[in-house]
Amino acid sequence: MTIRPIPLLTCVLVSLSLGACSPPDDQRTDTLDPTTAGRDVTAEARAQLDSGNAAFRARDLDAALVHFTRVIELMPDDPTGWFGVYMVHDARGNHAAADSAMTIARSLAPGASLIRDTLGEMP
Repeated sequence: MTIRPIPLLTCVLVSLSLGACSPPDDQRTDTLDPTTAGRDVTAEARAQLDSGNAAFRARDLDAALVHFTRVIELMPDDPTGWFGVYMVHDARGNHAAADSAMTIARSLAPGASLIRDTLGEMP
């Protein structure tokens, strides 16, 4: 069994209420967080993202995928939903689908050093 480290953006998106991420922050997180990036984010998109993160933390991967997919439908040009889809597929061990979602997330946020598929590795 291969153990993959928790993605750094997962730490940023999911662990905000827990206090901190251990690696130093080398990029403004508001460039990836639709709630603070000045994008036109609807209450539904914000709720779907929050619900996806909550479901992911609860390990309800089916529900998390539904919520993150809805985020993509609402905000197709924002990397946040795509990264959520990556997290779900990665947790399921579906690495081809995870890599595909990560590729899209990275293309939507070129140079975003916070979008790493493993801790400590740069894209």
